[in-house]
Amino acid sequence: MKMRISRLVVVTLLSPLLAASASAQQKELQQVKLNVFRVDAATVGARSRGLFAAQGIEVAMIPTPDSTQQMRGISKGTFDIASTAFDNVLAWSGREGAEIAAVAQTTDKIELPVFVRPEIRNWNDLRGKKLAVDAVDTAFALVLRRILLAHGLDLKRGDYELVAVGATGRRLESMTRGETFAGILTPPFDAKAAAAGMVRMGDHLGVLPNYPGGVFAVNRAWAKSHRDVLIGFLHAWLGGIRWAKDPANREAAIKLVATDLKLSPKAAGASVEELSATGSLNLPGLESVLSLRTQFGLTPPMGTGLAVYYDVDYYRAAKGK
Repeated sequence: MKMRISRLVVVTLLSPLLAASASAQQKELQQVKLNVFRVDAATVGARSRGLFAAQGIEVAMIPTPDSTQQMRGISKGTFDIASTAFDNVLAWSGREGAEIAAVAQTTDKIELPVFVRPEIRNWNDLRGKKLAVDAVDTAFALVLRRILLAHGLDLKRGDYELVAVGATGRRLESMTRGETFAGILTPPFDAKAAAAGMVRMGDHLGVLPNYPGGVFAVNRAWAKSHRDVLIGFLHAWLGGIRWAKDPANREAAIKLVATDLKLSPKAAGASVEELSATGSLNLPGLESVLSLRTQFGLTPPMGTGLAVYYDVDYYRAAKGK
């Protein structure tokens, strides 16, 4: 009886110490502020399976309303890593002082469908109309311009107007309200657009077949001063890719992503499928984005040399860790 009481006393005394120790370990995790348009399946998998925590990292995922706030946040240090389109790196690196670089590829391919309001019957019906974009001079706005140019509509000629309304969800809301008449609506908002009566008119593949998917981008100064943290983040994320892309884990990955991101099984499956197979940067694809920007006379602040806009060193270190 005395032994039982002694053990109870020991456990009672140790419990606060153990709790304090666990709390201290939790506090020791380095927070990484990840700013996203939407969360990728590998990040969901890596976080759920404790891969980030194993690297001493806690990922805080922060949704962005638009690319301007996202990239300005990366420039000023409000965010650490951005999941974004590479064209945003081109547009913002050096724009407000900070140099920004892509360090990994989140998706190898991307689907960029153009949706229109139901009263739009053909491309020419968009003449004189307002079209929804995130920002008028970056990323998918340039893709939309290139698609429309192939159908005889030229922004420079004043054939239509681009209206900056923000991220994909906001573009759909603007179209639904009748404020704008077309926009690029990426998954999972394409399904929501169809359900709301919007019509898919076309996509980018006919004019920009090599246009790449999203990237992780960082402020070079932050990356240099937080090298181990960035490598640890990428190492854990690559582990998330391997787990999510393993056929043996497909059902579990889809279920996890659907639950975590509140997606339908179909949308969650698409999220898993679109993940980059390796996470490595698609340099020819990045070059095509740069070429599109210069085609429209929007030369990046740091010039037309691709090398200043990406850095493969962190990815290689993470892969070999």
